Amino acid sequence: MNAPARRIEIRDPVHGPIALSVAEQAVIDSPYFQRLRNIKQLGFSEFTWPGATHTRFLHSIGAMHLAGLAFDAALRDTPWLPADDRLRLRQTVRLAALCHDLGHPPLSHSSEMLLPPLPGRSTATGERHGSHEDYTLQFLLASGLTDVLRRAAGPSGIEPAHIAALISDEVVAGDRPFAIAGHDLKSLLSTLISSELDVDRMDYLLRDSYFTGVSYGQFDVQWLVAHLCHYIDPSGQLHLGLEDRAVFTFDDFLLSRHHMFLMVYFHKKSVCYDHMLRRFYEQFPQYCRAPADPEAYLQFDDHALWRVLRGMAGQSLWAGGIVHRQPLDLVAESTPSGKEPIDDLVAALQADGIDHLRVTSHGALSKYRAADRQRRIFVCRRVPHAGVQWTQLGHATQLFERYAEQTTLERVYVWPADADRVGARLAALRGQD
Repeated sequence: MNAPARRIEIRDPVHGPIALSVAEQAVIDSPYFQRLRNIKQLGFSEFTWPGATHTRFLHSIGAMHLAGLAFDAALRDTPWLPADDRLRLRQTVRLAALCHDLGHPPLSHSSEMLLPPLPGRSTATGERHGSHEDYTLQFLLASGLTDVLRRAAGPSGIEPAHIAALISDEVVAGDRPFAIAGHDLKSLLSTLISSELDVDRMDYLLRDSYFTGVSYGQFDVQWLVAHLCHYIDPSGQLHLGLEDRAVFTFDDFLLSRHHMFLMVYFHKKSVCYDHMLRRFYEQFPQYCRAPADPEAYLQFDDHALWRVLRGMAGQSLWAGGIVHRQPLDLVAESTPSGKEPIDDLVAALQADGIDHLRVTSHGALSKYRAADRQRRIFVCRRVPHAGVQWTQLGHATQLFERYAEQTTLERVYVWPADADRVGARLAALRGQD
C-alpha cells in the first residue's frame, strides 16, 4: 500500500494550522516570496509596540487561508459551477491573496515613496513614484516567479495573468477564466482580494492586534466569513454578498480598522519616524532608490535599508535620529476635538528657521462607494413569506453615514533642543486666538 502524500502545514499563531497546496508551496519557497520574511508589516511601529516585529511573509499566508474560507462560504449553493472550475478558481483566489503583497518595499508603507515609476504602468496623474502593487504585478507577470507559477499552477489551468487580474483591474485576462456557465465571477473574486470586506484587511487587523498587544483590531472573523454569500445581477455577474445576520459584525470590523488607524497606524512616534525617513530620502535620494529590475529588487529589503541608514547616521541628522531611536518631539497636535493654530505655528517656525516636520494624517472609516460596479457588496435579508431581499451594503448599515467625514490629525514636530522654545511660541499663539 502506498503511503499517503505528505501534507504541508504551517502553524500560524493567529489562524492555527494552514495547509498548503503544491502550487502554494512552490510560490512560498521561491525567493520572491521568501523576501517577505525581511519586510516588517508595520514599519517603525516596533519602536512603540515592541511585539510588532511580524512580517509580510506570514500575513500573506494568513490572507491566503482566509481567501479559501471566504471562497467556500461565498460560493455555497452553486450547482452550476463544475467541480474542476471550483477547484481552479479557489486555487486562483488563494494564490492572489498569497501574492498580493509581494512588491512591498522595506518597512512596508514607510518607504513607498522610494519606489520609482515602472515602465508600462498606467497612471492618470502623469509622472509619480511607483507603488508596491506595481512591483507585485511585475513579479507576477515579468520575473522568474512567472515561470514558477506556470510550472506549478499551469497544469490546473491557472495563468499568472489570472492571479494578477484579481489583484489589479488594470490586468485583463484575455481568455475569460472567470466566466462559467453564463456567470462571471471576476467581481466577486476581486472583491475578496481588495474591497471593504477583503481578506487582506481581515488578516492584518487580527495579526497587527495580536502582535502589538492591543485589542482594537479584534472582531469575530469566523462569524463574518461564515455569513458571506453571493448575489447574481441580471447580467449574470456575481457580487460578494453578506447575510444580514452578520451586518453588526461587519460594523465591528469597520470600527476595528478605524480605531487601529487612529491608535496604532497613526501613532505619533511611528508617523514621526516615517517622515524622518522621507526627509532622509529627500536629502540623499541616491542612497536608497529602489531598483526597477525585479531580480535586483529581491535584495531591496529591511536589511538593505537599515545598512544605508547606519552608514549615513554620522552624515544625516535624519538617519542618525532613526538609527539611535531619537525622534523629534511632538509640540502641537490638532484633532477634531482639539484644534491648534498649526498654520500660524508653522509660519513662525519657517520665519525663525527652525527645522520641523508638519504631518497630516487622514483616517476614514471607509472608502466604500456604491457606484463602484467592480466592488459592489450586497446584503441578503430573508423575509418570512416574502423570499430574499437584496440591498447594497451602503444602505444596510448606518456607519457609512455616521462616519462620513474623514478624521484629520495635524501634527508638528521639532528637534528636542527646540521644543521648549517652540512650546512657548505655541502658547503665545494660543493666547492670540
